[in-house]
Amino acid sequence: MPVACSNNEKDLLLRISKDDASAFAVLFNLYKDKIYTIAIKLTGSAFKAEEVVQEIFMKLWVKRKELPEIEHFTAWFYTITRNHLFSLIKRKAAREKREIVFAERLPSFYNNSDEKVLLKETEALLEKALYQLPPQQNKIYRLIKERGMKKEQVAVELKLSTETVKVHLARAIKNIRNYCLGQMNNPLIWVSIFFF
Repeated sequence: MPVACSNNEKDLLLRISKDDASAFAVLFNLYKDKIYTIAIKLTGSAFKAEEVVQEIFMKLWVKRKELPEIEHFTAWFYTITRNHLFSLIKRKAAREKREIVFAERLPSFYNNSDEKVLLKETEALLEKALYQLPPQQNKIYRLIKERGMKKEQVAVELKLSTETVKVHLARAIKNIRNYCLGQMNNPLIWVSIFFF
């Protein structure tokens, strides 16, 4: 039987429901590694697992007004995670023209329009951060993070050493995180800066 929320957890959920970004950050830090571990086991991809963590916490933020009524938060949160992961598996199977019967039985938890809005906000924030970068950092970040190129490939394409590419990427990530930390009024930044 699921364990009911402790008073501390209930207080945390209540604060999040009232748009408290610091409470959201505490909850994020409590659960991010557990969700990541589950996601990487099921997807086999660190990149996909990071995306899953971002998407799960976006969903939680969308549903934040419902949090105070939840008696068994951990069970509720893991159910959301499981449903989301099975939905990903189902989409992957569809792309590969296979069916996964158990995934079809799971209800859709989230509202697609809510997720689209949150994803647009996160993408807009990243674009603003990228706009602040020096051109070389911007180009290297986009080639590696958006196009999925390896550092060695980028080095060849840009006629740079691999070490120079690594330095530019590290600086780009640091600059993006610093920019995001300046936007702390948005709780989704806590999720975003974890993965940039």
